[in-house]
Amino acid sequence: MKNVGANIESFIASLMGDDEQARINYRAHQVRKRYRTAIESVYRDTADLFLDHTNNVYIMDKDGVKTLIVYVDDSIFAAELNAQRELIKLKLLELFGEQVEEFDIHVSRGNWKGHHPYVDEGAPEAPAVPLAPLSESEVEAVEETGGRVEDQRVRAALEKAMSADLARKKAENEKVN
Repeated sequence: MKNVGANIESFIASLMGDDEQARINYRAHQVRKRYRTAIESVYRDTADLFLDHTNNVYIMDKDGVKTLIVYVDDSIFAAELNAQRELIKLKLLELFGEQVEEFDIHVSRGNWKGHHPYVDEGAPEAPAVPLAPLSESEVEAVEETGGRVEDQRVRAALEKAMSADLARKKAENEKVN
């Protein structure tokens, strides 16, 4: 029995007018959904990171070969996807019966680097982490530790990070007690 959700999506797509364009739009939506599920299955906790850096996904017939084409905005994500390419192809086959023979990964250029279909535009921002004010002795301890670093920029960044971390931990401890 077919998935009711798939039938509804197909019906809604057909209401858009041109049947050919509706079929293309539906398939594009289906490919993005399947890719998301495969990435979530492979990367589990870090899947959102990979999806956030994905610019586009296609499954196309290239010279008679069914090919998954993925565009990402940074080469480090391309390298990691390349390392997991066979597992991703296997998940597409296992979960959806989608047999992909080739997997092409590209780094996007120009304006396409800013296109992120998996980033939820309306997602609520993470709540601000409460920070507790530091005492004079805590500030002095941070400055003493940071004072050992010669490079002024690195020292300032280190002290800022240490202060924020200490203030966050202090706020968490006060919240628990």
